[in-house]
Amino acid sequence: METSKETLTIQTPERVGFQYALAGIGTRSMAFLLDTAFRGLFLLSIFVLTSLVSPWLPALPIAKMASLSRNFIIAIAILGYGVIDLGYFLLFEALWSGQTPGKRIQKLRVIRIDGQPVGWLESAVRNILRAVDLIGGFYPLGLIVIFLSGRSQRIGDYAAGTVVIIERRRRVPADRTRLRTTTGLWTPDIELNLSGLEPEQYQVLRTFLQRRQQMDPTHRNQLATELASRLVRRWGLPRDRQIHHESLIEEVVGAYERTRKAI
Repeated sequence: METSKETLTIQTPERVGFQYALAGIGTRSMAFLLDTAFRGLFLLSIFVLTSLVSPWLPALPIAKMASLSRNFIIAIAILGYGVIDLGYFLLFEALWSGQTPGKRIQKLRVIRIDGQPVGWLESAVRNILRAVDLIGGFYPLGLIVIFLSGRSQRIGDYAAGTVVIIERRRRVPADRTRLRTTTGLWTPDIELNLSGLEPEQYQVLRTFLQRRQQMDPTHRNQLATELASRLVRRWGLPRDRQIHHESLIEEVVGAYERTRKAI
């Protein structure tokens, strides 16, 4: 693993390099402000809805809150806010593979240091410790730690083993149509061989397509050549045809998903 202030390069056991652009203080702060606005709108919606509905539901406990002590009501409100605040980040990051609405707008994503997607545990750890980063107000400690960190990590990221990266836009090659034409392969021909493609093999091909933008050109070409060559040998495809390796992988994954309804 190699790290600079701007990038994180991960070397897999297969010696394939993935390079990620690390998110800085500016983009992360903007994503947090957007998420704060979304959480505020959500809380406001709950308050308005409760105010509108409570007069018609006298039997519910919420209508009896007027008889409770002021301190008890404040305690319930603080607890409810804490649950919503923590749950917002935890649920979105765990279910959206490291993104919240604010991060998605800013093209940011939380991943593990080894490049794998975050799970419930990592999301819970980094967001529970958000309270430490927020000590004293608007992220004073968190901003200082991010500034001093070599990977732009706050305390929660250190504890969870995560980093925040900038997602690169996946652009379709301009000559993609031409490359598919020159392969001489047609979807029906590929589908005839799909019965021999195991789900694990499909996942390997799909993972390559998802991560190829983060690979350096040399490793990307080597891995595409290796994967495509295995398909050619396994399926007995004509070797005298000019085959663009990544286009072949795209066609195989697309045909598999259409026929197997794979996700």
